[in-house]
This record gives sequence, C-alpha cells and structure tokens, in this order.
Amino acid sequence: MNNKNNFIINLGRICAVLVILVAFSCKEDALDDHYGQEDQRLESSILETLATDANYSTFLELVKQTGFEELLSSSQAFTVWAPSNEALALVPADVLNDPDALTQLIGNHISRFSYGSTINENPVFVKMLNDKYIEFSNVDGQVTFGDVDLLEADLLTSNGILHKVSSVLSVKPNIWGFLNDNVEEFPVLMEYFSQYNEVLFDEAKSVKTGTNTLGQTVYDSIFSASNTQFKTIGDLSSEEDRFTFIGLTDDAYTGIYDRFKEYYKFPIEDSVKSNTDRTIFSNLTFPAFEQADLDGSLLLNTVGNFVTLDASSITGNEALSNGNVLLVSDLNYTPENVMYKIIGYEVEDNKRRTIGDLSDFTVVQNFDRTASGSFTNTVSLLANPDASNSNNYFEVAFSNVLSASYNIQLRFTPVGASQDTKLRFEFSYTDADKNVIVNEIGPLVVSNLEDGVVTIGDTYDIPVFVNDEVDNEYFVKLKVIVDVSEPELLLYDRKFGLDFIALTPVE
Repeated sequence: MNNKNNFIINLGRICAVLVILVAFSCKEDALDDHYGQEDQRLESSILETLATDANYSTFLELVKQTGFEELLSSSQAFTVWAPSNEALALVPADVLNDPDALTQLIGNHISRFSYGSTINENPVFVKMLNDKYIEFSNVDGQVTFGDVDLLEADLLTSNGILHKVSSVLSVKPNIWGFLNDNVEEFPVLMEYFSQYNEVLFDEAKSVKTGTNTLGQTVYDSIFSASNTQFKTIGDLSSEEDRFTFIGLTDDAYTGIYDRFKEYYKFPIEDSVKSNTDRTIFSNLTFPAFEQADLDGSLLLNTVGNFVTLDASSITGNEALSNGNVLLVSDLNYTPENVMYKIIGYEVEDNKRRTIGDLSDFTVVQNFDRTASGSFTNTVSLLANPDASNSNNYFEVAFSNVLSASYNIQLRFTPVGASQDTKLRFEFSYTDADKNVIVNEIGPLVVSNLEDGVVTIGDTYDIPVFVNDEVDNEYFVKLKVIVDVSEPELLLYDRKFGLDFIALTPVE
C-alpha cells in the first residue's frame, strides 16, 4: 500500500515538473516572439538588402565602422532609415573623423522594432539607438521622418524594415543642450540657471568593474551634468520627456522683469531680483505643444500655472530631440496667472498660528469632507477675557505675500453654536522701515448658521514682500478676537466654526 502511495506521489511530482517545464517553454516562446522578430519567409536581412544597392554603400560601411553591424545581424526587429552616398557626402569631416559623433549620427538612423510608413495622422516618436527621439509623421498623406522625405519606404526584410531617405538625419540636441550651446542668445536666463548646475553620478550608464575590499561595487563611473531647477520645472535634459520651453532673450526678460519686480518690493535690492527671477524662470516650461496651438487659449505650464502666449511675439521655433524652444520678443504673462493669487491659511495649521492663552482659548480641528482642506475648526473661548485681553484671540501669520493690494476673507462654518458670535480683528503688517501698521476691524456679528465666505475690513496695500521664513522681520498677520463680555453671553456665543482665512487679490 505504501509503495502504491509513493508511486502516486512521485507521479504527481513528475507531472508538476512537466507542467512547469511546458509553461517555461511557452514563456520562452513568447519572449522569442516579442524580441526574436526574424521573418523566415524573407531571405535577406536589412544589411543584406542594403548591400544590393551601391547607392547606399557608404552608409553600410559606416554601420560596420561604428559597430552596429553585429546588432543588425541579429534576429531582433529593427527599422533603418538609410541615407544615400550622395547625402552622406555632405556630412562634415569633423563628424566623420570623430568616433563618438559618428556613432551618434549612425545610431540616429536605426531603431528597435518595426515602424512602417502606414501610420495614422498622429505622429509617432521613435526612439533611436542613440537614445534620441525622432518624429515619424503622416500629414495629408505626406510621410516624413524628422522632416526628411522617404524616397523608398517599407522594404521588408527578415529582421525588420528598411526605408531609404532623402537626407541625413542630423543629431539634434535636447533643450538643455541647445540652451548651453547658445548661451550668447540667452545670457540672463543661462546666468540664472548656472547657479543651480550640478554633476551627478549616472549609475545606469556606468560600468561595474568589480568590488572593493568592503564588498562595495566599483564602477567605471560616468557623470552627467544636470540642474537642481529641473526638480521644479521638469528635466530639460531628459530624452524621455517632451517640453516646450520659452527661450527668453534679454530684451524679453527686461520687459517682464520691470512689470513683475513691483510685486517683490523689499529694502534689499538683491531680494527683489532673486524673487522676481525665480517667478519668471520657473514659468517658462510646458508639456510640449506646437506653435499652431497658440490660439489665445490658456496653457498649463509644468509648475501648474495657466498662462497665455502671444503668437505674434514668437520670432523663432527650434525643433529639438525632446521638444522645442520658442524664441519670443516679449513675454505677456499677467501677474494674476503666475504669482498674484489667493493666499489661503487653513486655520487647523498651527505652524504659523498663535493662541493667546491655551487654557482659555482653543481651536479644535474637525474632519469635514466639505471643508477646503477636509478639515474645519471649532473655535471656543472657555473663560471670560482677562483685563489684558491675552486669552481671547488667535493670530495667524501669512507667508509669500506680495507687495500688492489684498482683501481679507474668512470662511465660516456652522458648528452648533447656540447663538450668533461677535468678533473683532486686528490686521497688521510692517512697512519698509519695519514700522508696524495695525488696522482695527469690527466688531462683527457672525450668524451661528453662517456657512460661507465673509469679507472684512477694507482693501489693504502691503508695502513689502513677505517670504515664507518664519523668523522674517517683516510680516502680515490677522488676529481674530472673540469680543463677547460676560453680560453679552445672553446675546452671543463664544463658539464658532472657521475653515480658512484668505488674502485675495484685488482685481
């Protein structure tokens, strides 16, 4: 009986192994189908097909010279866009004599996978062996590759497709490379970005050569130039992303600087310039668009601002490997689009909030999915105001307030107070000489059923830009004071709901 059981168990194990082997074989077949694209019905490979036409002998020789012959002899699928001998004769000698530049050039004509010319109206961006992307497009039946015409298309081979093209596909820089190659056209812009240049270790491109005595991996290291601003605006050096960048000449920069600097008034001139420049240069990058898309509509840039661009101010358009650079004679951004916006303060945020006396005055955070930040607040005064009025208020400090005009708005919410509330306010700020300007507002009766925005006080002109530093000597503050004495408790409650406080731009 035991022998029979052992036989059954062993047979089950053998079957399980066979199932695994079959599954693995099927998986390998699937991988071969994906990567091994050799078509046995076609006798000639791409290289063999090229060799039959003497007009492409130069390209074939350069393929061999740059080391792509072995790759193109494999069974994987490729697409090759081959220029003629006549076209290659126009390539400068300094490129032909530079091994790296020549490898980049030939790699710019070869891609993995098969790309036929029967594409639809939407362009395809093809990744080439040199990691550049080139647009393969069909416009009204006219098929081009990187703006180069196809002389003979869709020559099918055993390992891919061969297209013969009218010109050499020049290797285009990416946006960051273009800007660095043309610093003289954008001196102020590039001076700003150069402050943030950095060199990073590129692990993906570095070659592992072994380990050291500590067991750590040792590399033949490759380092790449980058810029810390890319973390904010998008990586202009990346070949994997596509952007439209506004190439700001000095004349265009001066025009927008003179308009924007008024919002960053500060006693120190360097502060005015650094803050104005930060706003200007962080708003120049967009997800890639075509010049024809400029119809006056709002465009969303990579830092989340909607702006319009005046098509008539565009003086040039450079097509690059990861997008394009628009040259402009003037930048017509409005402050309201990029910086002069609502400055909101969620009352539950205690980072820039102070309370007069914690034992008597409380701000309790409550979840409310209808609130602006998913939380609203129950504000309560638990005892009578003392003689110094030190226990009947809370105060908030605003950050990144421009030297501009604002109104004050508060959003109240009903929290079950039995009666209306009576409040007063002190809105204070410092001028350029650090004098404290205090504006008394109220008293104001707020309904216990109030569920909306209430505007208080007047329009206030803030004289100095206030940044986000907590210890900044310049400030803009609002004190919210519960103005209910003991006898008034018959008429008013000392509890109310408050979601947020906001400084809103004056239109």
